[in-house]
Amino acid sequence: MRKIKLVFKLIGILLALALLALAAVLFTFDPNNYKDAITAQVEDRTGRQFTIAGDITLSIFPWIGIKVEDTTLGNAAGFSDKAFASVSQLDVKVKLLPLLRRELEVDKVRLHGLKASLEVDKTGKTNWSDLVQKEAAPAPSAEAPPKDDEKIALAAFAVNGVELVEATVEWSDDQNNVHTSLSNFNVTTTAIRFNQPVDVKFNTTVKHNEPPLDAVVDLDTEVTFNESFTRIAANNTSLKVETNAPELFKQKQTIQLSSDIDVDLDKQQATVSNTKLTALGFDVSTDLVVNKLASEPVASGSIKSSVFNAREVAELLNVSIPPMANPDSLGQVAFASSVLASGGQIKLDDILVDIDKSKLTGWLHVPDMKKPVVRYKLHMTAIDADAYLPTTSAPVAGGVATPASSVPVDQPAETDAEIALPVELLRKLDMQGDLIMDSVTINQQPIINIKVKTQAKSGIVRVDPANMSLLDGQMNASMMLNVNPAEPAYAIALKASRLNAGPVVDPLLVGVFGEHDVKLEGSANVLVDINTSGNRVSALKQAAKGNIKFDMGKTLLQGVDIEYYVRNIVADYLAGKGMQVSPEWRGQFDPKSKTAFYRIRASAIVANGELTNRDFLLDSKRMRVTGEGVVNIMRNDMNYNALVDIAPSRTKTVAEKLLDQPLKIHIHGPFEQLAYDVDKKQLKKALGNLLEAEAKAKAKKEIEEEKEKLRQKARKEEEEFKQRMQDKLKDKLKGLF
Repeated sequence: MRKIKLVFKLIGILLALALLALAAVLFTFDPNNYKDAITAQVEDRTGRQFTIAGDITLSIFPWIGIKVEDTTLGNAAGFSDKAFASVSQLDVKVKLLPLLRRELEVDKVRLHGLKASLEVDKTGKTNWSDLVQKEAAPAPSAEAPPKDDEKIALAAFAVNGVELVEATVEWSDDQNNVHTSLSNFNVTTTAIRFNQPVDVKFNTTVKHNEPPLDAVVDLDTEVTFNESFTRIAANNTSLKVETNAPELFKQKQTIQLSSDIDVDLDKQQATVSNTKLTALGFDVSTDLVVNKLASEPVASGSIKSSVFNAREVAELLNVSIPPMANPDSLGQVAFASSVLASGGQIKLDDILVDIDKSKLTGWLHVPDMKKPVVRYKLHMTAIDADAYLPTTSAPVAGGVATPASSVPVDQPAETDAEIALPVELLRKLDMQGDLIMDSVTINQQPIINIKVKTQAKSGIVRVDPANMSLLDGQMNASMMLNVNPAEPAYAIALKASRLNAGPVVDPLLVGVFGEHDVKLEGSANVLVDINTSGNRVSALKQAAKGNIKFDMGKTLLQGVDIEYYVRNIVADYLAGKGMQVSPEWRGQFDPKSKTAFYRIRASAIVANGELTNRDFLLDSKRMRVTGEGVVNIMRNDMNYNALVDIAPSRTKTVAEKLLDQPLKIHIHGPFEQLAYDVDKKQLKKALGNLLEAEAKAKAKKEIEEEKEKLRQKARKEEEEFKQRMQDKLKDKLKGLF
């Protein structure tokens, strides 16, 4: 027993001596004496210059830690003269005794004055790639990894806070000419403990060159996590960004985001709730649940916006929206939808988009975003499209006889705009969908019961059929776009029946005749079958081939008295020849005059940038107008000949007879300045024939009258002779008896 006590006493003495020796070493050890060795080791491992300009301070008890000041790691060869990274102060301390109890207690971690310069040269090489390559790959272990129940877990974890302040991070990408800097970069936290909220504050100033952007970012949140780090929550998260980006926003903007985030790794679930994004004058709220975090995440939830003025938002985004007929258009816009996203697919169900007084509802699914594949079924309530169209100026009255020579006819009427189609996307697109619209009002005319079925696959997009009721009639249309050829091909087929032509034709007639009371009453049937191809508007016009047919039955035209116009043409011509016509015969224009037509028809062949018509017919009881000519759709002009045949109520005078002759009119020039020329040679010939016929008739009449006089004289002389003979005969008879 005495020997055992002696052994323990000896061990105690040895331990005491060891502790005294350790204390002596610690109190006399100066780590700064090893700066050169540390520097050499770092430079050897990194191949870069490394300096420690400040002091190195070690602590052992009760905290084991290190404090290093003013360290710098140089940049890689071939890059700028800036240091790759430098730190003003790094201070890390861990409490020693709790480690023996598997408890980690860390004093406040301080990292002050971090400066990092991340660079990419013009070839794409980075200034940190050499450091990654020098990292030695860990040797494979022959031992099997420990099972979950064999892993050593911390009994307690505590950090008295993190203090990352006055940091600067610069990103310079010469390959893409992108430069970004984060200055005044600060991250601070309160004490970090298991199952206790940790206040985290982050802020920085951001500068970016492309597009130019300055921003101040502030983030506050409360983070809570458990001992195994399988349950992490970030509640009361608040992000605020104050940014000045002239190319993105018209003026400085404040963007705010608030949310509560809860991640449960045991359930493989994350919940993002109470999320609200405020920007550009409106809010977007969302609630999402994400399941299967480790395998194939599936996110489901909803998204909803507050009501906003889309015009104001567009203005803030430097997007110009042209003035609309209704200045309040797009002033009340909002959207909402349920969302399901997983494995490259997105489903938007219960869509509700409010656009002023109209609503768009339905669903849109993208089952495969890589291809992409799109399916949808949407319904829109009545919408007044007129409110969203730009205002147009009224036609100028009296423009009927404007000379066409004022505008060169050999120049295109519009810019040859290129049609930029997303060809590659269209070739991959697989889309099927139905759109139903209750009513769309255009030019104050409602188009109702619109049903459009769209299909796209293998580079061919079809809208077939598109059915709608409009202008008191029915229209069926089909359209096709094929982007597989070198030049995209287009086709359109349209069949319309019993359309009320007035609302469409009336504005054209007003522009032609300059009278605001011009109206057309009647129904029209229209057939259109056109194919074309090209990448520019001019190419589409030039390559267009097909047929157009237009046919109307009984039609009433008000405000266009064709006979009145022709009467005045005849009267003016006769006046020019010194033959006056009475004002009564000229008549007065009556804007309420009506002309009934039996039939109006025309057809055109489309080819080589022209519409060629040979069979125009405008037929009524007292008038028949026929025509033929060419409309050049490349120059937007026309060269057309019309023949107006009036049947006057009587044909006694020269004017009336000349009115009875068919009148040729040449219509030519650009659409904006059509000119109407009367064929005066035809008038001259007709007048000459009339005058010649009239002279012959007069001479014949005079001859007949003279003959009649002679005949009457002869008859009189004959009667007188007979009377004398009778008288003589009577005298002789008296002598006999």
